[in-house]
Amino acid sequence: MFYTDPLNLDINSFISPEEAIAPRHPLYKHLSFPIPSLQHASPEQIKQVQLRDRIPGVVKRLIPFDAETSWEYWWVVPGRILLPEDVDLLDRDRDRLENILSQLLWLLGGYCFADRTPRDGELTPIHDWHQVVEQARQLGFNSYLLDIDYLPTAIKPYTPDLDTLNRSSCEYVAVEPAHWHIEFFEIQPTDGGFIIQEPKQLCSCQIWTGKPFLKHRQTGQTSIQYDLWVCKPLDITTPPWREHAEFVKQ
Repeated sequence: MFYTDPLNLDINSFISPEEAIAPRHPLYKHLSFPIPSLQHASPEQIKQVQLRDRIPGVVKRLIPFDAETSWEYWWVVPGRILLPEDVDLLDRDRDRLENILSQLLWLLGGYCFADRTPRDGELTPIHDWHQVVEQARQLGFNSYLLDIDYLPTAIKPYTPDLDTLNRSSCEYVAVEPAHWHIEFFEIQPTDGGFIIQEPKQLCSCQIWTGKPFLKHRQTGQTSIQYDLWVCKPLDITTPPWREHAEFVKQ
């Protein structure tokens, strides 16, 4: 799969080459071990394979900043447990991630969402990451990990509260500019490792490159609305062989 190599970042990039690179996993040799997916095995079967072969519950993902700049982070794979080594790595890497997010927030501003946060109309942006963390703590996230998605720009026909494949019946055009979606989550221990705590309370911060909006096909009237979810996360996963290549170079 094509990806932008953060090792080739220009020294004048907004994100420095040093902070763009995620730390190596202590079980880096196990990242290429075979493991079934949720489509071919139950969570319990996957868990047993992980524990037997010490296969991490995370993979390295690339998050775009712009067309020439990406940064890495360790992403929790759905359906896997987190090994103790995974949790330790995520804890150690959180300061680096929050430093990148704080720069994006300072530059573009962000919006915090909980279950009852309004999604319609103008919202007041936050430019200080400490305020985001404080709002998470008010929701009970005294300890947390972060899940990060980058969603590229999407423009699609849209009808509120109607699941239809007939585009001619859609009343609006929905526009969602590129943005980063940061979600807070907590973990709980399980036999041999950890799992994401369920039910998961909604606590997220979204950093947008523009305002998402709906435009009515007939009247041309526009309205700002967040969380339309007409775009999908861009999933660029670093291949396991790169971990081995980085090890050889070091």
